[in-house]
Amino acid sequence: MPQIEIVNEGPIYRNPNPGYGSISAFFSHLVQLSDREVLCTYNRGGAMYATDLAFYAARSTDGGASWPEQTRMDDGSADDGPYSYHDPMLACLSDGTLVVTGFRVDRSDPDRPIFNDQTSGICALELVQLRSADRGRSWSRPVPMTVPDDLIVTPSSAVIELADGRWFLPCDRWHAFDSHRPYRPQVLGLFSADHGGTWSSPVVIADTNSDNKGFWHGQVFRRQDNRLFTLFWTALMESDIANQPLHRCVGSTDATRWSNPEPTNLPGQTNCAVDLGNSRMLDFYSRREGSQPGFFAVCSDDDGRTWDLENQICVWDASGRDKLGVEAPDTYPRSHDTIAFGAPRIIRLTDGDLLATYWCTEMSLTQVRCARLRVRQA
Repeated sequence: MPQIEIVNEGPIYRNPNPGYGSISAFFSHLVQLSDREVLCTYNRGGAMYATDLAFYAARSTDGGASWPEQTRMDDGSADDGPYSYHDPMLACLSDGTLVVTGFRVDRSDPDRPIFNDQTSGICALELVQLRSADRGRSWSRPVPMTVPDDLIVTPSSAVIELADGRWFLPCDRWHAFDSHRPYRPQVLGLFSADHGGTWSSPVVIADTNSDNKGFWHGQVFRRQDNRLFTLFWTALMESDIANQPLHRCVGSTDATRWSNPEPTNLPGQTNCAVDLGNSRMLDFYSRREGSQPGFFAVCSDDDGRTWDLENQICVWDASGRDKLGVEAPDTYPRSHDTIAFGAPRIIRLTDGDLLATYWCTEMSLTQVRCARLRVRQA
């Protein structure tokens, strides 16, 4: 089986002056612009749900070894009120246009939480997009995106450009803040024929099924044969969620048909996979349970059905630093308030190496980092 090695690893953004202010970074996303140039979008603010969360971009011109250029993508001066901006998912279209999709929350009441402790519902939010025609050196203002009125969704992947020119956006579906209906997670895909202005024709990618399994946060990507693929964080929807192995799901080239999620042997949660060709894949995933929490990289040679756990590597060891503070609530959604690492993402570079990114907490600083990985045949 292939052997994975870490070529180098380091911060994309880490607060350089922690004695003067608390600045955390989360939810990083990568695209490669040229052989040596990589762009990363991420969140920066006081905490994961802080009222001051904003979108930032970092640029590397040495293949991800250093990130000297750091800019705020929009200063909010044109906004019609106070907003926090969340999870800037980055895509590069066929014409070179960069598109960021995410969501924003009205923070006129700074004490109103994002999630309702009692119902697990999410507060009112608005999907937005930003664009750049100059390789991320300047960005449009955040533009609201319209989705069907009955849907409360947040993007789970970046925009995917389909062969017919339409855009496809995978999303996690939530229920309203004050809704007392049982929480039944669902992953949907939306289509846009006007470059992201309006979204319609929802297709179900994965739904809470008869086995009471729920699915979340699938990072959908296009394989070399143009089919779509993702692995879902999967859990039994009991009194509290009971994690299951990651489940794989395959989509048609036009994103209209999806296989039923099927279990793998991979014991992770949030994750991101990449195609290595010839039925081979690599998954970069987070694991919060067991004796060694952290981020791991693992290979498959059968289209993601089974994974070589014996030869996986730990990219970031979160042992002893997987939670913030002393008291960690154990019930969702409050259980997310104190997590100290998450959101693994990975891309394949033109030289064959892979560049992974993630957020984590080290020495009390929550930061975004990256690691260059290399896969060698044994």
